[in-house]
Amino acid sequence: MSRPTRVSLDPKAPVQPIPAADGAGLLKTVPNMSITRKGGMAGDPLFRGLGGSRLAITSDNSYVLGGCAARMDPPTAYLFPRSFDEVVITKGPQTVTQGPGLVAGSIRFLRHPRYYDEAAFNLSGGLTTGSADRFDAFTALDAGNRLGYLRLNANHNEAGDYKDGAGNRVHSSYDKNSQSVQLGLTPDDLSLLELSYDRSRGQAAYADRNMDGSQFDRDAWGIKLERQAITPWLGKLQLQYGHSLVDHVMDNYSLRPNSDMFMAMNPERSTDTARLMAELNLGTHQTQVGIDWMEDNHRSRMGKGMTEAAAERYTQAPYTDTQSFENLGVFAEDHWQLNEHQRLISGLRLDHTQARFEQLPATNPLKKQDYQLQAGFVRLEHQQQAWTWYAGYGQAERAPDYWERNRNGALNSETNHQLDTGVMYREGPLSGSLSLFAGYIDDFILVDNLAAPQARNVDARRVGGEAEFSWQFTPEWSLGSNLAYTHGQNHSDGLPLGQTPPLELNTSLMFDNGDYELALLMRNVAGQSRFVEGQGNIIGQDIGASSGFSVFSLNGGWQLNPQLKLAAGVDNLLDKEYSEFINKQERYVSGANPQTTRINEPGRQWWAELQLTF
Repeated sequence: MSRPTRVSLDPKAPVQPIPAADGAGLLKTVPNMSITRKGGMAGDPLFRGLGGSRLAITSDNSYVLGGCAARMDPPTAYLFPRSFDEVVITKGPQTVTQGPGLVAGSIRFLRHPRYYDEAAFNLSGGLTTGSADRFDAFTALDAGNRLGYLRLNANHNEAGDYKDGAGNRVHSSYDKNSQSVQLGLTPDDLSLLELSYDRSRGQAAYADRNMDGSQFDRDAWGIKLERQAITPWLGKLQLQYGHSLVDHVMDNYSLRPNSDMFMAMNPERSTDTARLMAELNLGTHQTQVGIDWMEDNHRSRMGKGMTEAAAERYTQAPYTDTQSFENLGVFAEDHWQLNEHQRLISGLRLDHTQARFEQLPATNPLKKQDYQLQAGFVRLEHQQQAWTWYAGYGQAERAPDYWERNRNGALNSETNHQLDTGVMYREGPLSGSLSLFAGYIDDFILVDNLAAPQARNVDARRVGGEAEFSWQFTPEWSLGSNLAYTHGQNHSDGLPLGQTPPLELNTSLMFDNGDYELALLMRNVAGQSRFVEGQGNIIGQDIGASSGFSVFSLNGGWQLNPQLKLAAGVDNLLDKEYSEFINKQERYVSGANPQTTRINEPGRQWWAELQLTF
């Protein structure tokens, strides 16, 4: 953690396992973050067992939402980590500035503005190769002067089907390309006008269902206006607007053989977001106040028949509007410096969400639903020398989302009441943190595939946390470890809460002298016997108990010169056959028979990467 309830990641830094092909690949390195395995990419993240709309994911403060009704394209599938400067994770309902419904927290992929005193130019890039025909290439250009800047990013990621530890081939290939550009005007050090555009294209084979993602298209643009130090009390005024269009296609013939009914589905999702925020300097108070808005429209079309040509006729079919959402929120968040060692952080947020089933007649009471949502938190932090203690209470209310409403259109909004507390230590060669939480969720929206309808409200209790430790025991050697656990209970039914991850311990031993580096990683995951078959969330449901496992990985690096670095590694060094408890397995790849085994993780995989900076 960089500070209480906040985790900060450098997406350009090396990670293990193999360098991330999308946002989920990076997030799996975070303690208590689970990634639902569906194939080789496009995993769906859950923090402390909660994901989907409970875990808001934004790109430069604009929402990223997938279009697939079966979560084939989660938000992270459209984000390439290395094109961002920082990834910030807020644990639990401990902020109100990142939109409504932060039951689990928020994940922000951020690019920071550039301010240059003189003309500068930086070019970086890299190539990655590895097992299963893995090939990545990326390049980034940053250039600017005192009047502005230009940033360009281009990435390519591809891989074939991987093999698990038993040598079985898993239907998991993918091919993805993405580009981004940011143009900033900085007439002085206090003013900014930035225009941005992001584009991604891709396809992915899936082992968890009888369809693949043959098209992952996203186009997004945004504009940001910012002025700082306007008056002694008005520290910053910021206005942002963003638009995102996701055009997704899934079919059962492009990436696999098919001799049965040919089917293609083409959902499209358009999302517009806007935010006006002011930062106020009021003596010992630093306060953010603002208003934000989001409009989200989903529509879809499909084609099917006994031939591929019949299925492809979806391209001539009209779209059918499915659901739409509009949200308007106001918020205020205050940082009050009580004294030299203590500060009180608090916030309040009010939202109005309107959700519509576009196909229902106007006389149907489910046609339009309005939700009045409230959120707020208060947290006390005490810092003295190397220690920081904190304790807070937060509440977040969330309206049913698109996927949950597809299962039951008459759901109540859910409300999470959560206590967060912890301690951080950092001095000399030692650093560590402990984060604990306890929450009660009224009207938790449970997906239950064995019931009708397939989503209902229950009350749930959750406790758990994360512990992290790092020791630089010599100038060149360091030891690090983290422990994570979450316990979930369906209080209404007296059952475990579905899709709750098991206990996990990660430990790493690292050597780094500036020229050479070497690291050994040991990952230990306990078995999970607390499950309820068929219950979970929109991302996945329990299918049974899971076994524990231990996996070892090794990586090293050589800084050949200031411009050139070579890195290489081996993941799953002992070629162990294993699978995660948080998983998604519904069908055989070649048919429609129910499957009761999880998708196995990759077996032994090697990779090598060459990084260049000029």
